[in-house]
Amino acid sequence: MAGIDKLGNYAMESADFDRFSKVNQKTPDNVDAIKKLADEFEGIFLEIVLKSMRETVDKSQFIDGGNGEQIFQSMLDSEYAKNLASQRTTGLAVSIEQHLLGMMGESKASDAMQKALGKAQYEKAK
Repeated sequence: MAGIDKLGNYAMESADFDRFSKVNQKTPDNVDAIKKLADEFEGIFLEIVLKSMRETVDKSQFIDGGNGEQIFQSMLDSEYAKNLASQRTTGLAVSIEQHLLGMMGESKASDAMQKALGKAQYEKAK
């Protein structure tokens, strides 16, 4: 028990509370970091989706590239996911970004603007 108390006291003494208070402030650096984080999350999510889709396809017994094909396919799926995420067509990164900015006190866009953006993306995808 004494070890835990010492650790707690050390954490309180060494904590940089100024740094923690600056995290929730809306600064250009924080906004850029949130945008980058949202894009990375969307890329990871899309990579998982592509990998899951790839696993549903049966492999041919006639032509099989073996281990090299698996490595290449994984790298290709990763690049596809990065490309899809950079286009921001799924709306996942935008939603994450708006949610995190909302937690920082940033006012969210109006519902009409959200609907118009969604409709424009839908029409573009047609």
